[in-house]
Amino acid sequence: MSETQTDEAKQQTAYETPQRIEGEQGLYWRGGMIYARVRVHGKQTFRCTGTDKLATARKIQAKWREDAVLRQHGIEPKQAALERNRLTVAAVLKEYVEFGFPDRKSRIKKTAATRETEGKSIQRLEAFFGPLAAVSLTLKDCDAYRKWRANGGYTWQRGEKLRRSRAGDRCVDIELQTLGNALALAVRQEKLKVNPLTGRGRYHSEEDTRHCRETAPTPQQLQIIAQTFRERGEDVIADCLLFLGFSGLRVREGLRLDWEAVDWAAGVIHVKREKRGINPFVPILPEMETLLREMQTRARSHLLFPSDVDANRPLPYPILAMRLSRLCRSTGMRYVTLHGLRSFFVTQCRESGLPDTEIAALIGDKSGPAIIARTYGDVRPEHLLKQAQRVRFLAGVKPDAEAPKFVVPQRPQSIRP
Repeated sequence: MSETQTDEAKQQTAYETPQRIEGEQGLYWRGGMIYARVRVHGKQTFRCTGTDKLATARKIQAKWREDAVLRQHGIEPKQAALERNRLTVAAVLKEYVEFGFPDRKSRIKKTAATRETEGKSIQRLEAFFGPLAAVSLTLKDCDAYRKWRANGGYTWQRGEKLRRSRAGDRCVDIELQTLGNALALAVRQEKLKVNPLTGRGRYHSEEDTRHCRETAPTPQQLQIIAQTFRERGEDVIADCLLFLGFSGLRVREGLRLDWEAVDWAAGVIHVKREKRGINPFVPILPEMETLLREMQTRARSHLLFPSDVDANRPLPYPILAMRLSRLCRSTGMRYVTLHGLRSFFVTQCRESGLPDTEIAALIGDKSGPAIIARTYGDVRPEHLLKQAQRVRFLAGVKPDAEAPKFVVPQRPQSIRP
């Protein structure tokens, strides 16, 4: 019997009315199997005994009732303890995926990018923790996982070549956070008593974080990068890099855009923000308009940045990041990242005199000006020097002018009666 036929048979059985067995209390026939009438979490329901023999069904029903009485008095049945000890990390992660990647508070509000990141994390977690019992995990296992990832323990096959993935502390923290979320779900479902990774500290220090402003290009660098790609015949990549720098969009927000999103009449580009961002539009500034007009003359798809392989699909994120990284290495240029182009936009806005509140709104970040100063914003040395040259310390003061006299006020004497 195929899976489709099995599902149809189960659905048909679910709609059948249970027929009470004469002389038996709480036992019913349904779909050729014996069902027991039991109370689960205070509600009456039918549970299949998995057998069609009355003697076996009576024993199963008695066992269920005995376990219910034990739980009612706060005593855990032996079977529950055995099931908990047999629960593997792989089973915990599988349940977490099926539940929809909930957070610690059982909320499912994660973006598609976050779910994709956690999906990749689960593949690496299963390779190391999969067969281990979830109840036996300790913080020492997290240290071993960190060492395993740093030494390239996770491998995968690409064609005929075996690839090894090495990860830093920040990546390890993200992956272990996913494992912690999965274990928290198991606790809520009463499959585990406690989360064995509660209280785990982070390996990555905020002081070691390399913010995107440290990998942002200067205007001269961005021009050189775009010109180099054009000389190689890779106009789509050059257009995409300039577009990201002129718009401040996240990479995934920009790659999926098509020409219908460009509203010439209103002077904006309609976008769909990630991370629950605000202001779903990007202004078409003069340099952006020039770029878009040039792109129109080379357009070969409804997409702004079509793939070289398939014009109906957008340029892949990994390809774009890899090409930019290779260019920086081959030319000896300072390392530039795609997210650094978002910082480039912020820095240009800052140097143009826009306040951080307005810049945060332009890039669609609802965190406000704090994140601009902490993460994205920067002040280049040449701009800082130019601004400092505007300062005057003795402007308008004549050398022969008499210095103002300063009179020390006298403290009034107290009058005694």
